[in-house]
Amino acid sequence: MKILYGVMGEGLGHTMRARALVRGLEARGHRVCVATSSRAVPILRGHGIETIAIDGLALAYRDGAVLRARSVATVARAAPHALRRNVRAALGEVRDLRPDAVVTDFDSFAYAVGRTWGLPIVSFDHQHVLDRCRHPRAIAERLSPDFRAARAFVRVKTPRCAHFVVTSFFFPPPRSAKTTLVGPVVRPEVAAARPTRGEHVVVYQSANGDRRLVPALLANAHVPFVVYGAGAVGRVRNVELRAFDEARFVADLASARGVIANGGFTTIAEALYLGKPVLSVPLRHQGEQELNAAYLAALGLGMRARRIDEEVVRSFVDHLDRFPAAHDVRLGTGNADAVHAVERALAEAA
Repeated sequence: MKILYGVMGEGLGHTMRARALVRGLEARGHRVCVATSSRAVPILRGHGIETIAIDGLALAYRDGAVLRARSVATVARAAPHALRRNVRAALGEVRDLRPDAVVTDFDSFAYAVGRTWGLPIVSFDHQHVLDRCRHPRAIAERLSPDFRAARAFVRVKTPRCAHFVVTSFFFPPPRSAKTTLVGPVVRPEVAAARPTRGEHVVVYQSANGDRRLVPALLANAHVPFVVYGAGAVGRVRNVELRAFDEARFVADLASARGVIANGGFTTIAEALYLGKPVLSVPLRHQGEQELNAAYLAALGLGMRARRIDEEVVRSFVDHLDRFPAAHDVRLGTGNADAVHAVERALAEAA
């Protein structure tokens, strides 16, 4: 089967799981061509994955928050150029591919191609855990109105797919038989890593610019921190700021005592896969990250906080030895389970 796989280019988590799913589907005899945007294009091409460059969604951030008005304005300004480029891609490279089916990881381009050309469409992402599952009251009570707004957006982004395969580190009951939950899909380097326990704590920021971060880490001088994504490089006492390097990041993650991150699914899932407790500080106005952090805390696998500060970091590092390792077997079988679920959904839809 020839598959057009649309991957949202905003946030590298979509890109990392795409690598694993593409290789799994290729091993089953399928030809997979990815359509994506932004940083995902050179990353996937660098790994030898057939990739079509398109224009996609871009969000604006400041001080640990999504700037919603600025993001909408940026998308609106770019829309005419993006539409022209994406139509050319659809009528050129995609038409030459002649796909039999579409997989969309929260990507509107491949979804629109599938709807326009009458192709079977399977959704594979984490975002649909918001609206395709039932969340207990104990979780729902922890969420702000941003969660309801995010759930409404997810519901209309890629509706009426033939099936929804949701990758997650938590497993609430699905609302319908058209939804299948699988464990986290991790990149090959993480799957191959051997966890050890060093002295450092890895800090990963998916959006630059939270000015409170480094002062909060410096105030906990007895702990070495290795920071990725802070927008700088160098060492300040117990804090080492590193440029992103995939191999080095995975090595640091595998040998860490714990992880501090926003609420992005992939970083949390990879940390739990390697047995690391997580402090999650979700980006404000990001309802999906709120949900991830709420489940993380409810499962006892880490902590959540609304803002990063000295006291929050101290509480987390002082309790690192008390967090249990995740024990759900699905956390270790996500890659194989996802390939099986997506392939089965495509076969049934076709």
